Amino acid sequence: MTANQSKLSAFGKIERSMVDLNEIYRKHAAYIKTKYNVTSLEMEILQYIMREGPQKMKEIGEHFKIKLSTLTSIIDKIERQKLVKRVNSREDRRVVFLEISRKGHRLYNDYSNYIKIVSQSMQEKMDETQYNVFLGMIQKVSELSYSR
Repeated sequence: MTANQSKLSAFGKIERSMVDLNEIYRKHAAYIKTKYNVTSLEMEILQYIMREGPQKMKEIGEHFKIKLSTLTSIIDKIERQKLVKRVNSREDRRVVFLEISRKGHRLYNDYSNYIKIVSQSMQEKMDETQYNVFLGMIQKVSELSYSR
């Protein structure tokens, strides 16, 4: 096998792994939709607000690269579900922040526990070296993906 064929073979493996990961993500998204009645994007938005604190719509839209009109319909839906609430700024009442509600906190905590269980299950199926390499690779792929 030539070096070029080996490279193509490696790219084929990466492509196949990416397809497999996408399928896992799709199944995970279906689980979220069924259990929590939110889409994976809605869950990601909730997680973002939990991590970053109260956010303006513009900030969320920029982070997720979503048009404000699209984001408004998403936020309206999760607000109707009482997962977030709109709160006026104390400094400027025209500025509105999105905060996680109590129900949103409960959903987030339940989902975080689910993720911990999945992570622990993966960790149990790998030895320490495999798990650390796996974790390092996920972090590197995430880092490279965000730098684009």
